[in-house]
Amino acid sequence: MTGEKIQKRKGIVHINHEYCKRCGICVNFCPVKNLEIQQQKLVELHRCIACKMCQRYCPDIAIEIEEVDEKTVGTGKSSHRNGG
Repeated sequence: MTGEKIQKRKGIVHINHEYCKRCGICVNFCPVKNLEIQQQKLVELHRCIACKMCQRYCPDIAIEIEEVDEKTVGTGKSSHRNGG
């Protein structure tokens, strides 16, 4: 048994680049360092935990978080089975 804990992605960050002024506030508030400004553009690094801190503090309302079911994130397929 390992003590290693793998954190699954729980959210998808939708960035409206027309509204984003790349102020970096969201980058500073993200507890998992999911956002970066690269080449004058805000980018997501695919490790969102859906805490919505970036969305809450964005002064330009340029970020929206979509919460995802962690079972569907890895495969992109729905894992719902009703057993019937």
